[in-house]
Amino acid sequence: MEKAVGLDSYKLHLPPTYGLYNIKMYGLQIYVVLSKKEFTMKLVALLALLISSLSVFANQLPIEQFTKHGDYLEMKLSPDGKHIAARFRTNDDRVNYVVLSVEDLKAVGAIRSKKGDQIHSVEWINNERLVYQYAEKDRRSDQSIPTGELFAANFDNTRVKMIFGYRAGEQTTGTRLKKREATLASAVILSYLPDDDDNILIAEYPFEQDGNFLINSKVKQPNIVKLNVYSGLKRKLENIPFRAARPFANDQGDVNFVRYIDENGFYKGAYRINEDAEWQDLSELLDGDYIPMNLSSDGKKLYLSGDDGEASLNTMFEFDLTTQKMTQLFSGMTTDIENYIWDDKTELPAVGISYPNRHKYHYAPGKNETTKWHKALSASFGDDQKVVIESKSEDERLILLHVSSEINPGEYYLFNTETKSASFLLANRSWLDPRLLATTQPFQFTASDGTDINGFITLPKKIKEGVKTPLVTMIHGGPHQVRDYITFDSEVQLLANRGYAVVQINFRGSDGYGDVFRRMGHRQWGGKMIADIIEGTQHAIDHFSLDADKACVYGASYGGYAAMMSAVRSPDMFKCVVGYVGIYDLNYAYTESDTAESYGGIPYLERVLGRNQEELDEFSPVNHADKIKANVFIIHGEKDARVPVINAEAMVEKLSDAGNKPKYLNFSRSGHGVVDEKGRLILYEALVEFLDENIK
Repeated sequence: MEKAVGLDSYKLHLPPTYGLYNIKMYGLQIYVVLSKKEFTMKLVALLALLISSLSVFANQLPIEQFTKHGDYLEMKLSPDGKHIAARFRTNDDRVNYVVLSVEDLKAVGAIRSKKGDQIHSVEWINNERLVYQYAEKDRRSDQSIPTGELFAANFDNTRVKMIFGYRAGEQTTGTRLKKREATLASAVILSYLPDDDDNILIAEYPFEQDGNFLINSKVKQPNIVKLNVYSGLKRKLENIPFRAARPFANDQGDVNFVRYIDENGFYKGAYRINEDAEWQDLSELLDGDYIPMNLSSDGKKLYLSGDDGEASLNTMFEFDLTTQKMTQLFSGMTTDIENYIWDDKTELPAVGISYPNRHKYHYAPGKNETTKWHKALSASFGDDQKVVIESKSEDERLILLHVSSEINPGEYYLFNTETKSASFLLANRSWLDPRLLATTQPFQFTASDGTDINGFITLPKKIKEGVKTPLVTMIHGGPHQVRDYITFDSEVQLLANRGYAVVQINFRGSDGYGDVFRRMGHRQWGGKMIADIIEGTQHAIDHFSLDADKACVYGASYGGYAAMMSAVRSPDMFKCVVGYVGIYDLNYAYTESDTAESYGGIPYLERVLGRNQEELDEFSPVNHADKIKANVFIIHGEKDARVPVINAEAMVEKLSDAGNKPKYLNFSRSGHGVVDEKGRLILYEALVEFLDENIK
């Protein structure tokens, strides 16, 4: 455990009632954190479990270990550093939250959801009060849908109340006292209003009508509302005249900046001098195309997303509203800055994270405590582990860390800046032993048209010398605003554990490599993007001792489409193809998808797909079923609104007519992806069986 932390003067600190027990069995060294009382009571059971689990070193891990959802999902430190709120998943498919005392890690409060429901967000409003939101199980599908309501509770489970939403109303008969109102809307917290202990500022997004249902799309013009976190009483302050808008507020509750989406699906920015002034396009204030991302608490500094260099790489800028000075905070990247760690004192995005291969840290100019400690801690955990500061106490004595990698699904540590000690708290998916998981390495190749393309390969832990490895090319969805990373991926690890090399290609159009690279994928869904996948697969075969005669291609959503299209374009490369919730007729994107029905959806599709009928037909695998030699497995959800099941049905019919009847698995209650754990187990058992039959 000390090795994992590794700072010269930093030692793993365990609570005084806990011990770090080192058990050595059959040459294995296993560290277990238990209370000292628990250790004596549970030693026999623990040893039996360890003995029974030794077989995993020689055999495959159970599929359930990869199909189970993560258990510890999120942790947040209270402002005074005395408590931690943690969201966690239970064995009966609930997501609850618990409040732990930092002093002894004992639970002092918890909120339990109903079976199948989830608490999908928790925020500390002050040192005693939390606000949380539910996602409720949809009776028509296996999805959990956010209700848009806000609930509040003190950390010790007192004063629990629904404070906002369509079920929050109180009866007003027989009294003149103001009562809590029911609101057909969802809410986003804009400001905690630190000078006001009772209220927060929210953006209230009215629900939209969709047939017989109300939907929570956050597209309608939002209202700015002051909401009491104890009583639920609210006061509307104004309406923001932009659709799909995200307003920004200072600590006094002034809202003078907004980010919104226009009718063409583009992000825009607007500002006003004060609440009495007219809104103006942000380009009138700034020279360039910038999108607001955050506002300092005093309202004097605006943080904006913008492009840098010929590749139009995304980075962050600071605009000082007093001096009118623009400062680029991060530069010298080779890929987009995609994540930020903010410093609470300077209110600066102190750390930017890009992903050229593994994560890379970039530090904003100037000195701050976040940069200081992040540099030390990231060096301690090593280059392979991504270190993110999730939250800090107001006095900056305590820092809550999240550490992860492709073989580490995520661990939380509490770091004390005074004692320089890091306490291990919780591990997500602790049933997975990182030593049994496969590492990922990057590669790059030059496509036939001269474009540099990046990819990753994950090789199985055990490879027989002189024996080439079967492979699965796994294609990401999107295809835009999405990419592959070197990060924990349960699908990748399952396939690697079953003896398959996993090849991933960030083909043109993928996110993260700048706007120029992203736009290179427009109207190339079935063209150069597929060529990148095929050429990348061949590059991996040539350079990593893979078995060209045992290759399969698999993907979900756009990845399902691209898998099928790759089998069309290169019929002799792949022995099998798996399409999961894939679109197989691009015309359906305009007629059968919720994308077309969404705000800005049609203009988006026209940009990335185009309207040329010949091109849409040529790029649709449903029209080329006779060219597919590979054995095909199609997986789809009956309730899929993004890519309706008509796609799968049409592809099954065309392949059957061509004499290549596919295996077809339909999930009657699933949408755009199977969420239910029982369903996920069925899916991945069938997927592994299909791969084994074709390329084992």
